Amino acid sequence: MAEHNEIGKIGEKITKTFLMKHDFSVLETNYRTKYGEIDIIATKDSKIRFIEVKSVKVRDLSETKNLDVQPEDNLTFAKWSKFIISVETYLKHKNIPKEIKWQMDLACVYINTETREGRVKLLENIHKE
Repeated sequence: MAEHNEIGKIGEKITKTFLMKHDFSVLETNYRTKYGEIDIIATKDSKIRFIEVKSVKVRDLSETKNLDVQPEDNLTFAKWSKFIISVETYLKHKNIPKEIKWQMDLACVYINTETREGRVKLLENIHKE
């Protein structure tokens, strides 16, 4: 497995643990459509949350603000577009009623690969233009 794929899988695992500690109920992970993948689908407060996970390696978890590349920088327009289409596909495939509330979130994960520890910054209800 390529290193960036391994970092991504670690980030998703850390995010799933983070969400469960913060009273989310994880419904599905790695939901695939022909357009892309939704990393995590969860619920909290009667709302469906579609969570994209972006991870970066760091040497020190206390110095995440000064990185050249932040996790959210890896959410390109193309990836964002595929994420939106995948969410729409999920809603239609699962016959989710229009009155059910949902939102798209971005989990930014900082991973120290030596200690295998991570920190999650959850950006909620994101809209990317």
